[in-house]
Amino acid sequence: MDGLVMNWRSAMMAMAVAVVLVCGIILLLRRTERASSFYLGIVLILAGCSMGPQIIGFANGYDIWPWLTFFPLFDTELWVGPLLYLHADRLMRGGPLGWRKWLLLPGILQTLYYCGAFILPGLFDHEAKWEFTRAVHSPYIMPIESALAVAMLLWAIFMIWRMRRSYLEYLDQTQSAARDYDPVWLHNLIVGLVIAVILFGVLEIMFLIAEQNYYQAFPVQLLLIGLMVWLGLDAAWRLTAPFPKMAQAINPPTLDVQDTQIGLAEMIDKKLRDQEWFLESRLSIRDVASRLGSNESYVSRAVNSGLGQSFNRYVNGLRVEYAKRLMRQTEQPILSIALDSGFNSKATFNCVFREIAGLTPPNSESLRTRKSPIFRK
Repeated sequence: MDGLVMNWRSAMMAMAVAVVLVCGIILLLRRTERASSFYLGIVLILAGCSMGPQIIGFANGYDIWPWLTFFPLFDTELWVGPLLYLHADRLMRGGPLGWRKWLLLPGILQTLYYCGAFILPGLFDHEAKWEFTRAVHSPYIMPIESALAVAMLLWAIFMIWRMRRSYLEYLDQTQSAARDYDPVWLHNLIVGLVIAVILFGVLEIMFLIAEQNYYQAFPVQLLLIGLMVWLGLDAAWRLTAPFPKMAQAINPPTLDVQDTQIGLAEMIDKKLRDQEWFLESRLSIRDVASRLGSNESYVSRAVNSGLGQSFNRYVNGLRVEYAKRLMRQTEQPILSIALDSGFNSKATFNCVFREIAGLTPPNSESLRTRKSPIFRK
């Protein structure tokens, strides 16, 4: 097309945006954790679309299509923070959405504003749009929009960080495979969001105060799109299995008789050892409570008070002891021992074994030669 120049800047950003959009589409189509994946997929797609002005600008596209000014999908900052929070909330908390749906209102209002600004001054009258930008948008709307976007993103960062910390405690109390359910990418997401807020602030300063153009802001924009690629790939790779939900936890009963809890703890210990429930890789406090005909929160409290440790550490302690016996009595490969002991992967087995036993599990060579400290205990 005459006048359109796809230079190296536009090409680099377009390729990065394509990766982000693909990750977003993958998450939208994913059936596992559908609600959580949907919200994150929308974030990635909107983030990719927000780079449209840069790609078009570097390719001289605005000289060809000046009427694209105020195109609604190019400005969606007020959606990002709430959607990321809803992604984390659906993943870890679950339950009714409730008041959280109102978090999307600022994004809806922003999109409606840009739809009006895109159409009302005259869809193809770019001069009217530029005049509106000079008179209203730049001096009044943009500062409020930028400040609100940063504030909502910072709020989302804090809430996600606090929610993940509570979620890890919940997993420790209720899941034998707590490490497998740790949403590690949310930690990466928090780090990425902090970087994004800094980069976003730098960009806003460059455009609002220093009056920089797209070419001078390109290094910051490139870092920002690179961050989106990292977050998109990280989430698409990790979000592949359903996660336990904190909203499904049952509140502890008012009854709190210490002798009864100790008796229940002894029963739990006997059942898990005699019937080897601890070898089930996804054993949860709900499974144990169901088999005992008890309340899961009451069972959790009995384990904590009667056995003096969390459910996760207690079950993994039984697994590590079982693995030690296999090491002493068999010559199985270490991966087979890990799986037979109730762990889902060798990596998880290594981490838990080191945490509980205080030493690194032996490798296959040590098992054959019996040179590991395990065999001296």
